[in-house]
Amino acid sequence: MKRVTFTLLAFSFLVFSASAKIWRVNNNQGVNADFTTLSAAHDGAVAGDTIHLEASPNSYGGATFTKKLVVFGPGYYLDQNPNTQAAKQTAIVSSITLYAGASGSVIAGLDFGNGSISVYASDVTIRRNKFAQAYGSNFDYYTGSVNTYTNYQGNNAPVSNIIISQNFGLRIIVNNPSPDILISNNYLSYYSYAGDGTTGDVLYLNANATGIIQNNIIRRGKVTINNSTITNNIMMAGTFSGTGNLVSNNLANASQFGTDNNNKANVDMATVFLGAGTDISYDSQWKLASASPAIGAGYGSTAQNPIDAGMYGGHTPYILSGLPAIPSIYYFENKPVGSNGDPITVTIKVKSNN
Repeated sequence: MKRVTFTLLAFSFLVFSASAKIWRVNNNQGVNADFTTLSAAHDGAVAGDTIHLEASPNSYGGATFTKKLVVFGPGYYLDQNPNTQAAKQTAIVSSITLYAGASGSVIAGLDFGNGSISVYASDVTIRRNKFAQAYGSNFDYYTGSVNTYTNYQGNNAPVSNIIISQNFGLRIIVNNPSPDILISNNYLSYYSYAGDGTTGDVLYLNANATGIIQNNIIRRGKVTINNSTITNNIMMAGTFSGTGNLVSNNLANASQFGTDNNNKANVDMATVFLGAGTDISYDSQWKLASASPAIGAGYGSTAQNPIDAGMYGGHTPYILSGLPAIPSIYYFENKPVGSNGDPITVTIKVKSNN
């Protein structure tokens, strides 16, 4: 008898430099991987390495990063969307803290539940992660957060050049006067158990921070932004305040953004999105309906090149299930028993994820 085991992200070496090592992290019983926790993987890696957290029902815990690393998980809602991963479990982590030595790190494809990322380093990319934790059928009953601070263990200046993009179910708090914050194509939500009338912060930028806030869905909560560009967002419920902003081409359920500069007020949100339903995933329900007022409503849109508002529009559209930008095996089939005369037949299907 022969047995064949495949790593779902086995082909990722195609897109990385040969000089950087790729480490496997897997805590499933009987799997021989390099590490079983995120913290141990961090400690064992060197700056520039890549860490793959593989599918598991067990948490990999949290970690404090002091070196530049690329961390990939398999994504999330893998059983709700087609052609995601052959294994449908996520890579669960509790929290990550990034100190100054971690500048340049990338975190993608992880399941934080309602955990958090604390950023004390500049030049960090946080992309395609899930921060929503369900309670029953309420998928964003709890939400996690990304919080930015000063460059701790560095020059203590506010962090800069932070990219937070294509994530699902999070709150974002920029605590210091940080420049160059990009927040795009996310599903932002305060805890749903608090109700649509909540005044909890879902998106807060320090009064002297600057950023680009574009193509997000803001489900509920308080938004406070100053001296920034705010375009192509859809606010389903909540409040907005701030000064010195360039605000254009946003849609809102009330008058949060006003009606100047192609903003749309008092939009019936029931007409905007595909909505929940049979065989519609938690994240695909936020695609635009066929006659949505958000279609072609984005900044710079033309008849020849329409730009949509919302998280599926713009330059970096949201990716279903948060699949990281590496190849994935989405189909795997093998005959369980074979011999020298009757070898095992294995069929796999692989796709790239931009």
